[in-house]
Amino acid sequence: MANQVEEYLTEKGIPFTVHELPVEQADGTAVLAEEPVDHDKIFKTLVMKGNKTGVVIAVVPLDARLDYKKAAKATGNRKIGLPPMEFVLEHTGYEHGANTPIGIRLNHPDYLLVFDESIQDYDKVIVSSGELGKAVELAASDLVELLHPEIENLLK
Repeated sequence: MANQVEEYLTEKGIPFTVHELPVEQADGTAVLAEEPVDHDKIFKTLVMKGNKTGVVIAVVPLDARLDYKKAAKATGNRKIGLPPMEFVLEHTGYEHGANTPIGIRLNHPDYLLVFDESIQDYDKVIVSSGELGKAVELAASDLVELLHPEIENLLK
């Protein structure tokens, strides 16, 4: 059965592939990293809290390390960090491991959304579809065009 993200992509006519994953682990992206997919295409969605902007959604490669100083500067904050899981669930509606930039943008269009600039180097990317155990693979250009994120250098 299609979820909100899959229905939205279908409605917009954006081609995508669903990856269904075992959910023994709490973090769907960690499980996805063990699946027979191009590991480098996996991007994680980080929910952060800025001291000036409030909720910030950052999308970065799975194995990359976010540079908090760069992220703060790119988003107009003096400080930025990862809030408690309760804050994430309350402000996004998604549990840890299921945060999706597509669903968050749909449900919270006012949240600041920023992608690491490396996304421009990919033909296709894989992001969570909003459920533990499910991810979607789609053209990076389609994801950027659909969500209109800020594109910044966010990595160490």
